[in-house]
Amino acid sequence: MSQAQWAALALQIAVMLACALALGHLFRLMKQPAVVGEILGGLLLGPTVMGRLWPEAHAALFGDPAVNGARAAMMRTGMLAFILTIGFAVSVSEFRRVMRPALGVGILGTFVPLGLGLAVVYGLPGPLQVTPDNQLPMALFMASIMALSANPIIARILLDLGLFRHAVGRIIMSATFIDDLVGWALFAVLLAQFAPASKVQGAAPVEVLLWVAGFIACALVFGRVVMTRLLDWAAKAMPYPGGFIGVVLVYVLLCAWGAESLGIHSFLGAFVAGVALADFHHKHPQPFDAIGNFSLAYVTPVFFCSMAISADFAKGFDLVMVLVVTGVAMAGKVLGVWAGGRIGGLDDRTALAVGFGMNARGIIGIVMAVVAYEQQVIPLQIMVACVVMCVVTTMLAGPLMQATLGRRAMAAAGSAAAEGRP
Repeated sequence: MSQAQWAALALQIAVMLACALALGHLFRLMKQPAVVGEILGGLLLGPTVMGRLWPEAHAALFGDPAVNGARAAMMRTGMLAFILTIGFAVSVSEFRRVMRPALGVGILGTFVPLGLGLAVVYGLPGPLQVTPDNQLPMALFMASIMALSANPIIARILLDLGLFRHAVGRIIMSATFIDDLVGWALFAVLLAQFAPASKVQGAAPVEVLLWVAGFIACALVFGRVVMTRLLDWAAKAMPYPGGFIGVVLVYVLLCAWGAESLGIHSFLGAFVAGVALADFHHKHPQPFDAIGNFSLAYVTPVFFCSMAISADFAKGFDLVMVLVVTGVAMAGKVLGVWAGGRIGGLDDRTALAVGFGMNARGIIGIVMAVVAYEQQVIPLQIMVACVVMCVVTTMLAGPLMQATLGRRAMAAAGSAAAEGRP
């Protein structure tokens, strides 16, 4: 990267961070999740608004693909640290406390939208422009993205609402592990069969699923058995907390590499690393707090701003397709989670609020849609419809949770979480 490109990268990130922080703060003042303002900042800076109203400024800021690629790589790497801290919400001990509702929410909240994704491809081929040649890959893709929940976005929404450490937050974060596992496993099968781009290319679906399950099991066992002992040693033998943090990041990056190599997303690898260390991080809170605070202050605002900054929502926009995809996504996830929550013992209001929270697909769904489009698995119109769906479901998640729970319940939940009560 040249000196001029580095200067452009610094200016680009500065503008995005300033816009994300300003709009995030504005939305906090309106008692809304800050992440909604951060996403809106990306929409304003992106090709949809700034690119049309002030194309010269947009081209000057975002016109160099090399600079954009460098920013994306930096933010994606930085998000691994944030997602590590998200995994702490799914400790084995905490999961036992919410196991019944989390399993109900995770299972039905995954397979109901997955089934609707399959059904809409085979039942409504016209609005989705499905042909006999692309019907199977389209069905697998729609099943994957409908089943998915975006745990980085959901975690940020829960943090903004003061629910991250409350029982509602623990249920959601535990259940998203099932969502992500099923969604990315299906996507790995899709890429292996129709757009080979991973180390399991050409493998049978069962073989791909076994590779994914094996990776997760190995990462969890290694983290709980080996990394905990290694980190105890690092805390005593290396500079603290710097050396400790370095060892943690090596483990996270290795988990991200393993996940990406199998055709699933690096974020799932970082999440698994967090789950593996969930019962250990309380032993050394200072370094883990440092990781989380840096991510929240710098990486996450820019990353969430970038959700809408690279997509032109006017290009390839098909209103009917957008309405079908968004409607099916919301109906499948909310109804599935609500039913699973009721079976798990939650009341109607809480189950519905959990459903609205888990409805956010966020950047994870956008990444899945863009990768599928680049691999020629889906057409442009489907990609745009899925990107719009991801942004809409993400922006609605926090406000709908607030409206469902009510301000009094939200305040009580935040107070209980602050005191360490469920």
